[in-house]
Amino acid sequence: MALLRALILVHQLKDVALEALLMILILILVYQLKDVALEALLRVLILILVYQLRDVALEALLRVLILILVYQLRDVALEALLIILILILVHQLRDVALEALLRVLILLLVYQLKDVALEVWHFIVGYYYYCYVAVKLSLKEHTTVQIAYVLKNLSQSLLGLPAIRELRVISHVNDVTDRSIKDQYPLLFKGLGTFNRKYEIKLKHNAQPHALYTARTVSLPLRTKVKQELNQMESLGVITKVEQPTEWCAGMVVVPKKSGSVRICVDFRALNESVLREVHPLPTVDETLAHLNGASVFSKLDANSGFLQIPLAESSKHLTTFITPYGRYCFNKLPFGISSAPEYFQRCMMEILAGQEGVLCHIDDIIIFGKNKKEHDDRLHAALKKIQAAGVTLNGEKCEFNKSQLLFLGHIVNQEGISADPSKTSAILKMKQPTTLTELRRFMGMVNQLGKFTPHLSELAQPLRELLSTKNVWIWGAPQEKAFQDIKDELVKPAILAIYHPDAPTKISSDASAFGLGAVLLQYSGDTWRPVAYASRFMSETEQRYSQIEKEALGIVWACDKFKDYWCVLGKHISLETDHKPLVPLLGKTSLANLPPRILRFRLRLSRFQYDISHVPGKLLYTADTLSRAPVTHVLKEREEVEMESFVQAIISFLPANDTKLQEYRQGQVEDDIYSQIIQWYQSEWPDRGSVSSVIQPYWTVRTELSYINGLLLFRNRIVIPKSLQRMTLQKIHQGHQGISKCYERVLTAVWWPGVFKDLEAFVRTCPQCCQTTPLTSEPLLSTCRPLSLKGSVYLVAVDYFSRFIEVKQMAFTTATKVITALKSIFSRYGIPEVLMSDNGPQFACSEMKDFATQYQFTHVTSSPLYPQSNGLAERSVRTVKALLKDAEDPYLALLAYRATPLPWCHFSPAELLMGRKIRTDVPQTNNQFRPEWPFLDQFERAEEKHKRKQKENFDKRKKARPLSPLERGTPVWVNLQNRQVPGTVTESADTPRSYHVDIPLGP
Repeated sequence: MALLRALILVHQLKDVALEALLMILILILVYQLKDVALEALLRVLILILVYQLRDVALEALLRVLILILVYQLRDVALEALLIILILILVHQLRDVALEALLRVLILLLVYQLKDVALEVWHFIVGYYYYCYVAVKLSLKEHTTVQIAYVLKNLSQSLLGLPAIRELRVISHVNDVTDRSIKDQYPLLFKGLGTFNRKYEIKLKHNAQPHALYTARTVSLPLRTKVKQELNQMESLGVITKVEQPTEWCAGMVVVPKKSGSVRICVDFRALNESVLREVHPLPTVDETLAHLNGASVFSKLDANSGFLQIPLAESSKHLTTFITPYGRYCFNKLPFGISSAPEYFQRCMMEILAGQEGVLCHIDDIIIFGKNKKEHDDRLHAALKKIQAAGVTLNGEKCEFNKSQLLFLGHIVNQEGISADPSKTSAILKMKQPTTLTELRRFMGMVNQLGKFTPHLSELAQPLRELLSTKNVWIWGAPQEKAFQDIKDELVKPAILAIYHPDAPTKISSDASAFGLGAVLLQYSGDTWRPVAYASRFMSETEQRYSQIEKEALGIVWACDKFKDYWCVLGKHISLETDHKPLVPLLGKTSLANLPPRILRFRLRLSRFQYDISHVPGKLLYTADTLSRAPVTHVLKEREEVEMESFVQAIISFLPANDTKLQEYRQGQVEDDIYSQIIQWYQSEWPDRGSVSSVIQPYWTVRTELSYINGLLLFRNRIVIPKSLQRMTLQKIHQGHQGISKCYERVLTAVWWPGVFKDLEAFVRTCPQCCQTTPLTSEPLLSTCRPLSLKGSVYLVAVDYFSRFIEVKQMAFTTATKVITALKSIFSRYGIPEVLMSDNGPQFACSEMKDFATQYQFTHVTSSPLYPQSNGLAERSVRTVKALLKDAEDPYLALLAYRATPLPWCHFSPAELLMGRKIRTDVPQTNNQFRPEWPFLDQFERAEEKHKRKQKENFDKRKKARPLSPLERGTPVWVNLQNRQVPGTVTESADTPRSYHVDIPLGP
C-alpha cells in the first residue's frame, strides 16, 4: 500500500489517487475493518492535501462518505468527517471545507442520519454562523415557518429539505423513503384496517359442536396484563363480550412476549376438525423467490395484524367463542388459529393485487421489485394504491422501502441471488455443544434449513448422525466435537444461489454413494452454470441394500421430486446428469418390457417429466458426488412404490367399488396385529431381520415390494388380504369352480398373502362341489351333444376360436329358426365370423343354415357326426359350461369368472383377448388394471402355437400316434361306429384336414 501511494503521489496521478483510495476503502469496508478504514482514509487524505490536490480532496471526501454511509458505519462517518474537516481547515482550504460540509449534510439527510447531521451542523454553525432566526416562507399557496441560519462567507442562500417538502418546491424528494411513503399514504399506516369483505366460516355437514365450560388457569402475575390485553382488543373491535349460550367455546392460551406484555391466543383445534378448508393454493417459498430474477431494487410490506383485518360474518362469530377468567368473548375479526384463515387471506391478497407486475405476496408478506429504481417505484405506488383502496393497513415498523437487498421469507435477496438469513446462521454459531439427543436434533434441524445454501455442509455430519439413532450409546467424542465446530465454520461462508429463471437452460446433477443421495439444480447464466439449489439426504437401511444402479436411479428420481417446485421440472424440458453410464439407456430408450422391476418403477415415476439423460464422468460431477457422500441427516421416507404409475398410483378401490367393501378390507388390516405392525414399520423403518418374529419373516423378505396407500397395504399391485378375510377371498376366486392353475392366474393379478398359493391349492382340492362332480382320471370323457342339455334346460354354446370367449344362451326350442336367431344375436355383438364350426345336429345340417351362411357370408363347417373330438375346442367348451352351470350357485358369476381368468398358456384372459382389457369381477383389484391395453398379438400367437404343439406332442405320445398319408378317392377304410367298426369307401375329401366323405352301408 505504501509503494502504491508513493507511485501515485510522486507522479501526481490525481485520477489514480482517487480511484486507488476508493478501491482500498471498498475492500476495507466490505470486511468491516472499522479501525483500518478510518486510519487508511486519514493517511491517504493527508497525502492528497500535502500535495495540494484540492479538487481530489473534495471529491474523495464525498465519495468516501457515500461508501461509509452505504455500509451504515455511522460512528466511522462522523469521526472521519470531523477529522477531515480539521485537516482541510488546517491547510486553509476554507472554501473547500464549506462546500464539502454542505454537500455532506445533504448526503447525511438523504441517508436519514439525523443525529449525525445535527452534530455536524452544530460544528458548522459553531465555526461560521453569526445568528439564527425563525422566518416565514411562502411559495404559491404553501406556507411554512423554518429556522434560518445567518452565515458568513456564504454567497448564495440555500433552502433546506424540510422547507422544500413543505413548500412543495419539487414533486418528489427522495421519492421512496419510509417518511415520504407515510406522508403520501397516511391511511395505510393508521390503526387496524378492515377488508371490504366478510368471511364466513363454513362447517362440514357432520360437525359436532365442542365447548369448554371452565376457563384455563392464568398465573397470578399475568392476570392484570391479560385483562388489559382483552380490554385493548375489545376497544379495537377485535373481540366482543358474549352473554348468550353458545354451542362452541374454545380455551384461551396466554403467551408472554419478550417485551413483558402478553399475546392472547385461542385453541381452535376442536373447531378446525369441522371447518371446511379454503381450496386455494399457497405458493412455496421457492416458487415465490423464483420470480425475482433480474431485480435490483426491492421493497417489503407487512400487513398489520394480518387476519385480524378481515371481518367475520355475523353467522360465524359465535363459532369463535372462547372462555377466559373474565368471561366469554367472541371474535369480530378472523382470528389466528382458524385452519382456513391462511388460504382465505392469501386469496384476498392475490385478488387485491391481481394484474400487478413485480408484486408477490405470501400470506401477509408482500415484496415489490424492479429491474431499476423507476420500475420499482412505479410498481410500489401502484401496489400501495390498491392496498389502500381495499381497506388494508400496513405495519410501518416492519415495512422496508427502496432496498438493494432485504430479508424476505427467511432469505436475503439481492441482485446477485439468494443467500441465507444471517440471524439463522448466527443462532447456530451461538449454540453450545449438545448434551442430549433433543439438543442435537434441534441443532441438526437448524443446520438442515441451510442445506440448500451450502453445498458441502453435510459432509461433516456423519459423526453427529450416528448419535441420532436411539440404538447407539451417547458418546460425544473428538469426531463429534470436530464435526460440530467444522459445521459452524462452514456456515460462516454460505454460498449465494442464483435466482431461478424460467427461460434459462436447466439441468439436474445427481449421484448416489453407499449411504446417501446428492443433487444440485443448475442454470446457465452468462457463460457458466450457476447453482440454484443443493440437496442431499441419507438413504434408509432398505435403500442402502439396493444395488448401485438402483441407488443411482433412486437418486435421479428423488432429485426430480425434490426440485419439482421449480417450474423447470414440471412442464418444461430438463436435462439429467449421472456418472453411472449403464443407467442412461435404462432410463432413456430401453423398452419397458426389458427393465428390471425396481428400475421399471423408477422409469415410470420419471415419465411425467420431459427429460433427457446423459453420462458425465464422476470427476466432473463433483458437487453432487460430494453431497451424496455427505448427505444431510434427515432421511426422507421415499415411498417409491406409491408412484408406480402403471399399477398403484390410481386411487385404490375394491370391487364391488363401494365404501363399505373398501372399509372392510381397511378395517381388517388395522385389526390384524401382524399387519398393523407391518404398517407401522413401513411408515418408520424396518428392524433387522434377526429381531423380527418368525411369523413376520415372510413379510420382511418382500418388504421392498410392500407399500401403504390410501389406508391399504399392498404387495406390488396386489392387495394384501388380512387373515380374517382370506377364506372369503378364496371363495370368490374359486367361484367359477375352475382348476388350480386357472385360479392361480387370478391370484397373480389380484391378491396376496404369504402362502396364498398353498392355501388356494388346499381350498380347491377340498371344495365339496368340485369333489362331487369331478370325474375320476380313469373315467371316459363325458358324452356331449348340441344343443347342451342340463337340468332339464337346453343351452346353445358358442366359443370364439381366437380368445376362447364363451357365450351361453338358454333355448326354449332347438329348431333351426331359433338357433339361427340366437346366432344372429351373438354375431351382432362380436361380428360375423369367417368360419362357423358346429356339430352335425339337425339344427345345423339343414337348408335354412346353408341359406343363413350364404346371407351372412361365412363358411359353415360341421364336425364328423361319429367323432365329436374333431371339434375339440367346442367339446372342451361344452364340458366347461357344464361344470359352471352344474356346480355354481350363481352361474352368471361363474361364467364371469371364467371369462376373466387368464388362459394358462398365454396369461391373457378370454376377455382381454377379445376386448383388450380386464373386466370387473368380485375379486378385489386396483382400478388401473382396467385400462385398455391390447396384448401383443405376436406374443399371443407364439404362445398359442407353442400350446398347440405341446398338446399335439402329449396326444401323440399318449395315443402312440404317427403321421398318416392322405387317402385317395375309392380307398377302402374302416369307420368306427363307437361299439363296432364297419367297412366303407372314401368318396371325396372334406374341407377340414384329414376329413373325408365316406360311403358306408349305413349311408353317406
